[in-house]
Amino acid sequence: MAEPLLAGLKVLDVASFIAAPVAATMLADFGADVVKVEPPTGDSYRGLSAFPGFPSSDVDYSWMMDNRSKRGLALDLRQEAGRAVLRELAAAADVFITNYPPRVREQLGLRYEDIAPLNDRLIYASLSAYGEAGPEAR
Repeated sequence: MAEPLLAGLKVLDVASFIAAPVAATMLADFGADVVKVEPPTGDSYRGLSAFPGFPSSDVDYSWMMDNRSKRGLALDLRQEAGRAVLRELAAAADVFITNYPPRVREQLGLRYEDIAPLNDRLIYASLSAYGEAGPEAR
């Protein structure tokens, strides 16, 4: 069997909810090594699995589907120790994916300007539901 197309690609998924995590999952589906970074309390998308016609469950199937094939790491990015670990990971990664709003990225030191100097070959991808600027980009 052939090696997966993206084998050896290292991806950091520093995102929540749907669009950015699904983008990272697609890379994992093609063989990338994806590490999903979550706060110690877990991704806020966890536990939102209620769908009409589905019985309630302790298992969040939608979160599992959108985050399959990834390794997980809990980091408190509000603390310097957590940000230091993330910077180390970013220095060795190939792709950094986030969907945090610009204000949050600035507070946590996750802007392109903060991450790019750590790794000159890093691809920085930001997926935003409401754009990077303007009244809805909070």
